[in-house]
Amino acid sequence: MMTALLLAALLSIGPSVQTFKVDVDVPVEHDWVYTGKGACKLDVNLSSETSGGRLVLSLDLVTDTSLMSKDRDTVLTVTRDVRLRKGSRSLTLNMGKLAPGFYQVNLSVQGAEASFKPQRVFNIGVRPEEIVSPQDKQPDFDEFWNATLAELAKVPIDAEYTLDPEHSDSLRSTYIVKFKSFGGETVGGILCKPNKPGKYTTYIDYLGYGANIIWYEPSAAPQTVEFLLSVRDQGIFKRKGHYRWIDRGLESKEEFYYRGAFCDVVRAIDFVSSLDCVDPDYLFARGESQGGAFTFISVSLDHRIKACAPSVPFLADYPDYWRIVRWPMWEVFEECDKKGISRDELMTMLSYFDIKNFADRIECPMLMAFGLQDGTCPPHTNFAAYNLVPAPKEYYCGPLLGHGLWCDKDWYATRAAWFAPREKK
Repeated sequence: MMTALLLAALLSIGPSVQTFKVDVDVPVEHDWVYTGKGACKLDVNLSSETSGGRLVLSLDLVTDTSLMSKDRDTVLTVTRDVRLRKGSRSLTLNMGKLAPGFYQVNLSVQGAEASFKPQRVFNIGVRPEEIVSPQDKQPDFDEFWNATLAELAKVPIDAEYTLDPEHSDSLRSTYIVKFKSFGGETVGGILCKPNKPGKYTTYIDYLGYGANIIWYEPSAAPQTVEFLLSVRDQGIFKRKGHYRWIDRGLESKEEFYYRGAFCDVVRAIDFVSSLDCVDPDYLFARGESQGGAFTFISVSLDHRIKACAPSVPFLADYPDYWRIVRWPMWEVFEECDKKGISRDELMTMLSYFDIKNFADRIECPMLMAFGLQDGTCPPHTNFAAYNLVPAPKEYYCGPLLGHGLWCDKDWYATRAAWFAPREKK
């Protein structure tokens, strides 16, 4: 008994293991988007209040199109053995030459207690304008949409206006508007227009998936007409308990929800173009997420829009979408499994509603925004459509942003500055 106690006491005597704390900071340089063809490098700053310890800093780089796979595609691993010293030190991790695309960076530290700024896992982009995601249009794609738009044209608008005094002032008046669209469905939205007679710059705004309506501030843009579209069953028409639209009518292209919704997008252009206060030479489109997809559709199915600014566009590149993020494709897959629709049948049907298959029709200038950390409408799918646009185009990157570009003041300032010289003076 005494021998065992003595042994335990002796084992407790000896050097204690020191715990080192280190802050790992990866500064955002060139928006974490590499546009050159040279080696891609990532700077890392380490800071510690102690010295003398050693740690191992590791970087794993994973292709974004393998993120939903059980076997992720790790294209490289970079490891650095680092000796700590009190204060800060910087080092550069060389990732070599990388193919165009988006990658997930995974940083880890062994041998120290580390805190990561801004985050341990984040995305980078490499020459995104060289990403190739070919169109997969079906042979009757144009015929289908020409026939659909011809059917829409037969439906009279029959607009109804209800003044909303609460959101009106001496400069502009706001109306809740309802009108008819494809299939006789009632759609509409929020119209804010100047009280003074004249013809004005006009913006059509398209809402995100299931988003609540936004009221315009009447005094904010007194020389502008603004219209916020509510497509069928969304916006002002949203019903309690209804929150899924993308899995409606998956059985056929004729019945799919977005056939009607895309027509609603065009009908919004019909509506504002019918207003005496709208100058047709200064008609623009904006929108985020689903609204970004609708913005693409507005300028591909109709050429009355003169410039557009889609942000984090939804409904792009379905074949790759499900390889990168879980939602929304898994909802679609679940519904297909219930109805016995095969994956091949699904992808064929969805190809009629993939905005990349419309992109080659776009003729007006475009400014597209994307969030590099977007886990809902990932950058790869944004650029799948953007890269097929033949018209003049630019993009804006939010390097630390996810899907919420509408929370980014810099994006709104950039967008306003881009539209400003195009507006009516």
